[in-house]
Amino acid sequence: MRQLLLAVVAMVLGVFAATSCGPVKTIGPTALVLEVYFSEARGAKALVISGSAEVDGVPVNVFPTSQRPEQLTGAAFPVPQTVRILLNDSRGGIPLQLTVIGINADGDPVEAATQTVTPVAQAETLVTITLKPFTDTVDADGGMGGSDAGVTTFDAGTPDAGVRCGCTTGCCDSSGRCASPISLLLGSRNMLQVVLSGRTGEFCNGLCPPGKTSQFVNGICQCGTTASCGDGVRCQGQGTNGRCVCDTSSGCRGCCTSTNQCDTGRTLVCGSAGNQCARCEGVGNVCQLTGRCSVNMCPPPSSSNQNQCCSGSGPVTAQFPTCASATGDCVACDLLRSSACRPVAVGSAGQPCACGASAQCASTQLCLIQNGAPACVTVN
Repeated sequence: MRQLLLAVVAMVLGVFAATSCGPVKTIGPTALVLEVYFSEARGAKALVISGSAEVDGVPVNVFPTSQRPEQLTGAAFPVPQTVRILLNDSRGGIPLQLTVIGINADGDPVEAATQTVTPVAQAETLVTITLKPFTDTVDADGGMGGSDAGVTTFDAGTPDAGVRCGCTTGCCDSSGRCASPISLLLGSRNMLQVVLSGRTGEFCNGLCPPGKTSQFVNGICQCGTTASCGDGVRCQGQGTNGRCVCDTSSGCRGCCTSTNQCDTGRTLVCGSAGNQCARCEGVGNVCQLTGRCSVNMCPPPSSSNQNQCCSGSGPVTAQFPTCASATGDCVACDLLRSSACRPVAVGSAGQPCACGASAQCASTQLCLIQNGAPACVTVN
């Protein structure tokens, strides 16, 4: 897999890197000083660093993902590397999850680690991180919204010599601890919680359905305290706080009911792309296969209403991952395989979901940021 780069608006002032940042300051700007250890033998030549935290139960980026050094030159990259992340003072006392990926001269990930850190306001917090081997894994049913897109995850293979699994409620990561969910940044500019799975008391060897699960407990993949979410529904929140929700980001091809169910029956209620279900009122007004009522207030597609699409009885906003088809109907894009809506000529056939300037990726691919732009990457 190529490097994961993501630029998002967040509460951060800057990310700097050097082999030495000097002594950690107890008084000054709020900052994290990362001391990153890795194996030179695996060929890491740069670090990709991201940070996330929960806001209203949804993981969001708290600073832009950055690569240090910015250019892959293949120059010497001694151990350890020190990176200083300057944060807004409002981040003090609020836990965030760091993800550090070591990439080689070709941009391929070779090592990675994730760690939860609580910054101290108006001071520098020293964080020591040791990277572990990184591999690509395919989950046979890993796509959101019913797709079969694979995901990238950390190596859960053979543990270090002498390390034993001490987890009594689930499986262990390579360090022998109970495995925690891993936050991955995708080209769709969304974060995905990847939950490792395996036999209780043994090292993890698989994945729970990505986007559908928040924890793995006693051999069961769960969203919160219930089963993993079904088609058209996503798991919002982490750990025991997870819950299944239906919305325009859950991949629902039908409409969402008031009880967070994805309704694709198109019988009593009507709608598409995870928009709210509506009734088709009036004699002879029925729900069509597209999720649009046969009698509705939707104008025909044109350049003047290109930011709208039809769902149920009227127009709604067409904003990724909800895109407008050539006929003006709403289409739900796959967050793992696309990154934006693309213009579709009125009256022509075409897929409105795009990964960068191309169509939505195939079911065996992910839409990731490559060389600063979204691109389809096959996961082997």
